[in-house]
Amino acid sequence: MRCHYSISKSLAGPPETAFGLLADVDRWSSWAKPLIFTSRWDGRGGGAPGGVGAVRVTGIWPFLIREEITDLQPPHRMSYRYVGRLIPVWNYHATVSLTPGPEGGTDVRWTASGTTIPPVMWIVRLTVVTLLWLLARACRTRHQPVPS
Repeated sequence: MRCHYSISKSLAGPPETAFGLLADVDRWSSWAKPLIFTSRWDGRGGGAPGGVGAVRVTGIWPFLIREEITDLQPPHRMSYRYVGRLIPVWNYHATVSLTPGPEGGTDVRWTASGTTIPPVMWIVRLTVVTLLWLLARACRTRHQPVPS
């Protein structure tokens, strides 16, 4: 069955901050715990780490997810697809869009679709909701006013 989801959230700070956190996969495990304990690039693409064609590996061992970057437009959009067979979702493709929001913030929209059974896509969606909550926390931490 073809399933899809779309999740929106407002974040503190400009799109460059959120995009920087998402693009620096080697550091996901520093801000995305307890969801992500392992985060690294497994492949390099586009002539630069994290470019189109690069494969990121994230998760908690032994449940590591492999995702290939399919589109990259810093600091506004990143798309990826699942590679490998750990998750029973086929033809999964997602796009994370970041636009300037009110008061210097960022509006993020994470959309995805894939072929699976609905309970599996619900788990994938819940994982993304949790990741967005952790991303929002990391963005807030980076944009707290410094006491004078």
